[in-house]
Amino acid sequence: MAKVSRIREVAMTVREPKNAGEIADSAGVARNTAEKYLTQLVEADKLETVQRGRETCYYPDPITQYFDQIRDFVNEYQKDELTAELGAIRDDIDEWKDAYDVESADELRTTVGDDVSASERRQRRHDAEDWEYYEHQATLIKQAIQLYDTIEATRESGLASAH
Repeated sequence: MAKVSRIREVAMTVREPKNAGEIADSAGVARNTAEKYLTQLVEADKLETVQRGRETCYYPDPITQYFDQIRDFVNEYQKDELTAELGAIRDDIDEWKDAYDVESADELRTTVGDDVSASERRQRRHDAEDWEYYEHQATLIKQAIQLYDTIEATRESGLASAH
């Protein structure tokens, strides 16, 4: 079972599609072992595939990842904690809007070419990346808040019927 979890961990965290050999090397298993379990993860809709030349490459299914992240938020935080985090994200974004006099991360990126120092250009790129990440997190948190009561009720219903 340890091999399966190592293969899954590697495959579910790749940033770009990787072939079975690359995943096997990272997981410390034989390529044929990785191929067997990667096929199972594709069949379970956990991974997607893409052909790169003659090789099949694997990467996490974006829909599964999206819902897993929402489930993780609901499992790890109370609704009021999620609401507070959403407020903190909005505060940070508002600060960037005010500080740079822009309305979006992409608009901030366009200011990197302005007549500013190298360190200021690096800071602007960094802030634009953070802004984009925060926007993504805000979307997930909003969904988690909206689904929170439904997920909790479903969980309680499942527990009640299990007894």
